[in-house]
Amino acid sequence: MATITPNTDLKSFENEEIKAQAQVWKHMYGFADTIMLRCTVSLGIPDIVHSHGPITLSQLATQLPINSLSIDRLNHFMRYVVHMKLFKISTDEITKETKYELTPASKLLVKSHKKSFAPYVMLQTHPEEFSVWSHVIDCLEGKKSYWESTYGVSMYETIEKSPEIYNELVNDAMTSHSRFMVPALVSGLMKEKVLDGVGSIVDVGGNSGVTARAIADTFPHVKCSVMDLKHVIDSVIKDPKLNFVAGDMFNSVANADAILLKSTLHNYGDDDCLMILSKAKEAIPSTGGKVILVEIVVDTECLPEFSLARLSMEMEMMLMGGKERTKQDWETLLSKAGFSHHKIIPIVAIESIIVAYA
Repeated sequence: MATITPNTDLKSFENEEIKAQAQVWKHMYGFADTIMLRCTVSLGIPDIVHSHGPITLSQLATQLPINSLSIDRLNHFMRYVVHMKLFKISTDEITKETKYELTPASKLLVKSHKKSFAPYVMLQTHPEEFSVWSHVIDCLEGKKSYWESTYGVSMYETIEKSPEIYNELVNDAMTSHSRFMVPALVSGLMKEKVLDGVGSIVDVGGNSGVTARAIADTFPHVKCSVMDLKHVIDSVIKDPKLNFVAGDMFNSVANADAILLKSTLHNYGDDDCLMILSKAKEAIPSTGGKVILVEIVVDTECLPEFSLARLSMEMEMMLMGGKERTKQDWETLLSKAGFSHHKIIPIVAIESIIVAYA
């Protein structure tokens, strides 16, 4: 700690100390925001406020799925999520009671909205997934990821072996994420004319086909297919405009002019990625073929508002056995995979488009 002398500006020192303390307090209780976010979505509070409009505390209490609810504790709860800017408060002109309203953030948590983050929140804050964060130091040893050390297989092998537990949770989360990312992806593909000359595309790991359908609607000249593991293909509702193919990208990828891999490679280390990329490269023409990745570029200058989210994903993937990558990491990986060159296209999303050319 700095020593205060008669010549030291005491007020300046105190301000610096207070800011430093506040920063440590913020980080120390950072987990609270995550837990309160999950609780808010689990209780369906955004849905209740959306359905009833501005709502008082007592009115909200009658709608929550909790027996013997404590109004006093609910008041504490709501004060916190208002501070998080998940809700805003207003005063009833007649009764003078406090009312809660949705904010732009909580509107994204309404489950009935087509674009809702709620399913993704429930996956990311699931107790098993959230628990890995307590093993960051273990992960730094450079051995297996915490998940693989604990369960004996990768996270995705765990999901595949227990579809009755994870299928709905993961499928809903991936669809949720796609609904936010897809408009930015389609806009980027159009602006940069990425699909010019492409007659067919396979969305590998495409789940329910939200992304492929958006591409088919925007680029009617492109025949769109979705490839995913059999248990995924069996569980999703098939869009008649798309072709669905069951398969394992580690074994082979369905042939097409272009292969799309969306938020896939970050789940794996470099060796596995090279295997996936080699199968994707085999599936495209040697002349004019493209592998289109939609992935985080950690050090992109695009949308600095998402910088913390990108860094958080980088840590999470490290714990899960995957890897988020910088511009140089992508350059190295794609070069090793045998692609002649690549182009990074920033889009209005946490991810970027990366086009790798055969």
